[in-house]
Amino acid sequence: MLFNTRRSPRQAQPPPEAFDAQREKSAIAEMLLKSSAKLILGRGELEIIRGICQAIVEVTPHIRLAWTWFGPSDTQSIRPQVFAGPAVAYAEALHIERNLLTQIGPAFSTLDGKPAQAFTVSQYSLYGPWREAAREHDIRHVLALPIRSTFNGYSGMFVLYADRDGYFDDLGVGLFSGLAELFGSLMTVAAERVELERAAYHDALTGLLNRHALDLIDRRLYRTSLFEPASSILMLDLDHFKSINDRFGHDAGDAALQAVARVLRDALRRGDEIIRWGGEEFLVCLPQTPLADALKVAEKLRRGVEGVTEPEPLSVSIGACEVLAMQHLAQAIARADQALFDAKSQGRNQVRVVQ
Repeated sequence: MLFNTRRSPRQAQPPPEAFDAQREKSAIAEMLLKSSAKLILGRGELEIIRGICQAIVEVTPHIRLAWTWFGPSDTQSIRPQVFAGPAVAYAEALHIERNLLTQIGPAFSTLDGKPAQAFTVSQYSLYGPWREAAREHDIRHVLALPIRSTFNGYSGMFVLYADRDGYFDDLGVGLFSGLAELFGSLMTVAAERVELERAAYHDALTGLLNRHALDLIDRRLYRTSLFEPASSILMLDLDHFKSINDRFGHDAGDAALQAVARVLRDALRRGDEIIRWGGEEFLVCLPQTPLADALKVAEKLRRGVEGVTEPEPLSVSIGACEVLAMQHLAQAIARADQALFDAKSQGRNQVRVVQ
């Protein structure tokens, strides 16, 4: 009699290796040490964080997702900013709005500084996104760690998702807490640099851009061909503004400038740029806007400024010009300034085009 000695594929597979939490933890720590120099060298702060998250999910099959968020502590909305792992689709779709329920939930309680917390996740979790994580990505355990910062009013969170029950209880949170501290330092440096850049390129009184931002805008308006969409600029100067400071004081003048800045911001499209050029002068840059359309915008702005009535009714003179092909912004500004001079000399409170 012949016997079939071949086993089924299932029988041929060796038994699954027992989970060794210490070895898992050591593998993650070793990976971080080996890759630290490569991650840090020549990279920005967010790139370093992204690289660390990517390295974590590559060294172990159990961590399916790692993401971070950092920003104002009183934010009303959280969307993962940096994320990595096989379950990135979950992070890309995640959007947590602050409300009575989420305020006491894991995300916002972690953001408010609650210590590191590990949560069991299942298809029956009370939290809707976790039910999806369990169902779609086989997530079973989540660790949420606060990211603390010395940057005033900012904080964040570092969140990891695993496909094994009690995974973070077995490994402990020490290693990941250390990463959260590192992320806090990196994000603080990034936030401080952004604030310094914002201060360098923005006017303190109105919050608008200042002249230092001109080179950044020039690259958006400069065109090398007649076939590219035309851009235009407007030079604005408030009429008789010196008399407001003389009669009502500089505080009233500052309030009027802030009101005008709000009018200009509200009237323009996203992508248009406003520069406080100096004193009561403003430069408006309109990318991909031909002169005919720019004149309609200019008239809209002129009427908007007429609506500012404190400490007395205001008006504005405007010079307009189209940015010619192969022409840098400084050259166009000189032409717009000539048009502004014409508007001033011909009675003010009007729009003129350079001839």
